[in-house]
Parts: sequence; structure tokens; C-alpha cells
Amino acid sequence: MMNKLAQLLVTLVIAFVSTTVFSSEINSCDINTMMQTIQHQPHLQKFKQEKNIKVLANPLTSFGYLLLANQEAVVWQTTQPIKSTTVISPNNFRQYNKKDQLMTMPANTSNQTSQLVSSTFLSILSGTIDQLNDNFEVSTSCSETEWHISLIPNNNDILRLLQKIDITGNIQINQLNFVETNQDITQISFTPTDDSTIKNQLRSYLAN
Repeated sequence: MMNKLAQLLVTLVIAFVSTTVFSSEINSCDINTMMQTIQHQPHLQKFKQEKNIKVLANPLTSFGYLLLANQEAVVWQTTQPIKSTTVISPNNFRQYNKKDQLMTMPANTSNQTSQLVSSTFLSILSGTIDQLNDNFEVSTSCSETEWHISLIPNNNDILRLLQKIDITGNIQINQLNFVETNQDITQISFTPTDDSTIKNQLRSYLAN
């Protein structure tokens, strides 16, 4: 079950890509300034995820959309190769299969760990530094074109799942890299989109 939770965290904890020019406001390399920038990212994103597993020659690649709703909930939908949808809020998460049927979580799922997964995910996407400071050692570095945030877990539950989270961005987050404790690596990048049809379709999961 812990492996499933690890996959969920790695799959869901995701962010955004932008081709905009580096902002001079971030030159200070201040973490609070970075978090404020993240809070203003577009709420609807396309994503591409590549998961590198040590025993496989080629990465597992998937595509889909993410919707951040009012900084309070996230809808993450994989469209290729197989449709699946996850809804995350501060108190719980729900998963739907390719037929949009709600999947029942196993009875032995840890509520505490599930809450930690959800809160970590929302903290990264919404730019909430307080929650990250509680569970990670946070460090930053900057160049002329981008900033970098490194998160090293100091929470034992997270340490069983992840070794490190790296976030790279400029005006908004460009890329997230997740290194699991077994050394599998997941790289996720996002492209902002304003497709109203997709946005409304994802919002329908929040009403369920």
C-alpha cells in the first residue's frame, strides 16, 4: 500500500511550465517571492509525465490535464495512455477509472498518510510555504534565467516514499523532478492552456 501512496504522490504532485521571460522580481532568490509567483499561475495546464523505472529500458510516458480550483482542490486527469482522474482536497482524495466510476480505496489505507499526500500536493501547487517548511528542508538557488527549489523530506512518512523533490521555474514552475527512495525518477512538465471545454469537464468532478 505504501508503494501505491508513493506512486500517487509522485504522480500527483505536479506543477506548471512557462516560456515567459525571467522576472527581475525573483532575482532575490527569496522563497516567499517564489511562492507568491506560483500562486498566480494559470489554473488549467496540460502535462507530460515521464517516469524512469530502473528495471525498464524506456520511461513510462503519460499525458493529460490539471485543474487547480481556487487554491483549494486539484483535478488531475490522465488522458493517455489510459484515462484516469484524481480529485485532491485538503481532507481527502478520490479516484475515478476510465469509465468515470469512483474507485474504492483499500480498507488499510492510512488516513494520516493520505492527508499528508494531499496537503503536500496542494502546498506545492498553491505556493503555500508554511506546509512545506513543516515537512521538508527547503533550499533555493537562482541563475539569470530561472530559479530552483529543492525539497528534502524531514518527515519520516514522506521519507519512506520520496528522497527529494526538485522544482525549477521562472515566472511560474517549469518542471518538477521526483526522486523516490528506490531511485525511480519522475519528471513532469506543464503547458498553460485556456480550453474552456476541458476546464468545464474537469470542474464537473468537483461537484461529485
